Amino acid sequence: MIMLMKFYKINIRLFMIILILILAAPVTANAKVKKISVSTQDEFFTALGHQVLEHRAQQFYYISSDDLKKQITVNRDFQQPFYDHYNPKDPLASGCYTHLAINDFRMSWYNVTSRTLNVTMKYFVPNETMDEYYKEMSDLAKELRKDNDYESVKAVHDYIIKRVEYDYNSKGTNYTDIEGFRENRMVCQGYSMAAYVLLCDMGIPVRIVTGTAGADGKSEAHAWNVVQVDGKWYNLDVTWDDAGGDKVVYDYFLKGRNDFPYHLPGGMYADAAFNSMISEESYLTPMELRNNIFSSIPSLVFPVISVLVIYCFIKIKRRENTYDSIS
Repeated sequence: MIMLMKFYKINIRLFMIILILILAAPVTANAKVKKISVSTQDEFFTALGHQVLEHRAQQFYYISSDDLKKQITVNRDFQQPFYDHYNPKDPLASGCYTHLAINDFRMSWYNVTSRTLNVTMKYFVPNETMDEYYKEMSDLAKELRKDNDYESVKAVHDYIIKRVEYDYNSKGTNYTDIEGFRENRMVCQGYSMAAYVLLCDMGIPVRIVTGTAGADGKSEAHAWNVVQVDGKWYNLDVTWDDAGGDKVVYDYFLKGRNDFPYHLPGGMYADAAFNSMISEESYLTPMELRNNIFSSIPSLVFPVISVLVIYCFIKIKRRENTYDSIS
């Protein structure tokens, strides 16, 4: 009987020790993982962007704000605001760009009452490929950067068009800029992403716009950019300016909203506030400015010549009248 009681006590103690270890184990494991504290939606989305750029498969976030936790918990489609996110102070880490590199994106709370959010991501390309790409783009941006923003945007526009070809037979293997630059063949999403990265590295404000485009009722999903030059925003469609091979056209280069046909922004980009920031008129390139000056010369010279002719005619008539009076 005594032995049975001792055995019972030992088993109770053993059970309690095992239970404590089970309860403590997750906390200990979780404590070893570095957490990133965020309190606002912008902080959270920018942090997610850096997770992508650093291709971290898993990251724990400490949600310090009740409002932010409520947003994440209540909003079942919380990913869409991340896809629309833009941080002008840290544009490369903006969700509007970084979400395009994510193949799978999942969020889960550590437990019911926890403020710790576990975010896991899978990417389209291996880590080494991402590292090589961003290093290449950073070096390329320094090489292409010109003395002013207009020349820099033109250099990016021309470089992408001459380097890659539009992939008419894409099967979804090169939709991102990284995949497209690896194969020198991509679709509109890759064009707009590549332009975005290069211009961000140059410090030139730029956005990616998604929507539909096409003429004669044949619209399809499309992506392009808006870029700021000399303090104004303009539309930029690198894809549609690629005429094949090394041929570059400028039909959709730095166009105002009144001169950018067949493009229909979607989602948040269809918002009036977003569209109103884009210049109504297209950017006048140095060549266009020169052409305008030369074309305006006849209209300026003709009135001057007319005045001179009239002046000379009056002088002649006066002289004739003077000679008549003398005679």
